[in-house]
Amino acid sequence: MKTPEDLKDGYRAFRRGTYRHQANLYEELGRGQDPDIMIIACADSRAEPADIFNAAPGQLFVVRNVANLVPPFDDSGGLHGVSAALEFAVTALKVKHILVMGHGGCGGVNASLSAADDKPVGQFIAPWVSLLDKTRSDVLSGAPEDPQRALEFAGIGTSLKNLMTFPFVEERVKAGELELHGAWFAIAEGELHWRDAGTGEFSVVQA
Repeated sequence: MKTPEDLKDGYRAFRRGTYRHQANLYEELGRGQDPDIMIIACADSRAEPADIFNAAPGQLFVVRNVANLVPPFDDSGGLHGVSAALEFAVTALKVKHILVMGHGGCGGVNASLSAADDKPVGQFIAPWVSLLDKTRSDVLSGAPEDPQRALEFAGIGTSLKNLMTFPFVEERVKAGELELHGAWFAIAEGELHWRDAGTGEFSVVQA
């Protein structure tokens, strides 16, 4: 798709196909939503959570941003889009699972690595990906063979750690009412790698 006309054509195809076959579902969703899973994913156009997980409308509460980052809890004021969505998902929708999903070739992670070489990217991107600064330093100190992928993996762990700084998340996790997960999607291969909560290691989900 390249123009707004392409979007309109896509909508027309949607109305003729998917919507027509799922009209009852959309009517039901019009009365409210009740997803059990929240996904925090990257804004990258190549890693669409609903497609990857073959999900129907209403099944996933999705937040997407550069490098699928979760900032630490901060109640000092300001504009907090990710935090607001997280609060709504946990306290209002009462989701049972939160998945942080990264992906291969992440531009936000690449921007973080560029900053390490004193080449910050963007007026707004650079401050945002600075959330990875400490993680990046730890990763690079290990001289990984593939720094990009290593930081993509480690960044997921950072977001999971930051999730636990939110009191309402920590409370529900400790009560056994909420579980946190990590995953990474290899775009070229179409493979999903799942993070082991105990070891932090990733392994391919068998198709």
